[in-house]
Amino acid sequence: MAKTRGVVSVVVLGLLMATPWATSGQVFRDASLGYSIEGPAGWTLTRPDAASIRFEGPAGAALKIQNVLSAARGGAYGDLDDLVAGLKCQLATGADMICLYAGGAFHVDDADGALLDGRQFVADYTFGEASVREWYGIVERAPGDVFYILTYTAPMDSYAAHEPSAVAAVGTWTVAGASGALPPGGSETTGTTPAVAGDIYIVLQDRGHIGPYDYAKSAYDKRLYEFTVSAAGYVALCVVDQAGEAITGWIFAADGTEITRKPGNVADVYTSAYPVAPGTYTVKVGQDHMATESDFEMVVYFGLSPFTIDDLAARFGPRVRVLP
Repeated sequence: MAKTRGVVSVVVLGLLMATPWATSGQVFRDASLGYSIEGPAGWTLTRPDAASIRFEGPAGAALKIQNVLSAARGGAYGDLDDLVAGLKCQLATGADMICLYAGGAFHVDDADGALLDGRQFVADYTFGEASVREWYGIVERAPGDVFYILTYTAPMDSYAAHEPSAVAAVGTWTVAGASGALPPGGSETTGTTPAVAGDIYIVLQDRGHIGPYDYAKSAYDKRLYEFTVSAAGYVALCVVDQAGEAITGWIFAADGTEITRKPGNVADVYTSAYPVAPGTYTVKVGQDHMATESDFEMVVYFGLSPFTIDDLAARFGPRVRVLP
């Protein structure tokens, strides 16, 4: 399908406006990232990588915050306009069809009382068979060292239903000032997520579709992710696919060493737990062979103490299961 791009001027959705909605969810606070936020009630918090957090809600809705270094700190973008242009270019390159809607200013007061002047826009696009709406709010921290990119994403048909929850969460977002200090209050959460059963934490999760094999490029379809743990502990991987298919998952250390692997031809969806040191790890999910094509769900678990496959099954679901 040919890619098309259109830019029109409209009032950006409810995120521009003050809102009466209030959250009653989990508070994320990390001085190293420079902000705190109260996530939507019932949404799951994950750390896709060291520079991002993501709240995952119902029906594919998600709210994400990503830190991007400015050119002054070795990043690729010198100012907000460059970053916004880069984001729009990435969207237009990756989507099948896209419309970009310009919005008004997006302002945030930081902890020192400085007004952070931001930008916002909305993108409607199709990717494969999915129709998606995505709101972007981008601001620059007062010292000029970091850009914050906020995104609320949902399928087109459920965007409006979950927008109030995202709006309310953005309203609780508190940014550090030039001094780096955050206002007091809130619980500290670093490295792992409060989405927990017992002492086993969910640090990364995703769902999607793998395949078909790209015969033109002789390439297997795959997905790559990163997650960071801030303390020594144990990790395990869960990969669920459709009946008769074979989607394999791997966890690798930064030096490429394989930590664990969930083979696609094994009925048990969980791996055992393996010891890890603090650091950033890569997860790969992909086709086990050329004929495989399947929906998948992937979850990475972390615990400070050893845990077993039976522990995972008791807390997160049966050892043997498939997707519909």
